[in-house]
Amino acid sequence: MEDVFIIEGSTSDDVLNELRNARKKMKPDSFLDSDEINIQFEKSSKKPKILPDEQANRVYGLVINGHSLAYALEGNLELELVRTTCMCKVMICCRVTPLQKAQVVELVKKYKKAVTLAIRDGANDVSMTKTAHIRVGISGQEGMQVVLLLP
Repeated sequence: MEDVFIIEGSTSDDVLNELRNARKKMKPDSFLDSDEINIQFEKSSKKPKILPDEQANRVYGLVINGHSLAYALEGNLELELVRTTCMCKVMICCRVTPLQKAQVVELVKKYKKAVTLAIRDGANDVSMTKTAHIRVGISGQEGMQVVLLLP
């Protein structure tokens, strides 16, 4: 992995800047006016748009904490979050709420033509798993509660 970006901003502006800096490093030309996605979103339309896949110049990862994720999931930052994280090979969300887990899955479903998979091992993962297309429960000490909840 070339680099791992850590998103830990404590304000909406901090999170936006950190996400943009990461995207700028991964794909500098994504900020040009001629960029396909920039053109697509400048056109006014109320229906959600499916984002085309973007390729980063190397292999990257992203880590975001729950506090920063709360800002990134706001309407004005969600597109930046999706564009940046979908260029990464891995995204790790740490210290997030069960609702935030579900919101991340929902965001991918909204902007990407993708099938989502959620793996849960405890009761706090239920909302995320219900949101995903494919649901997996892992049995174990906490996971047995989850297995009983699976349809």
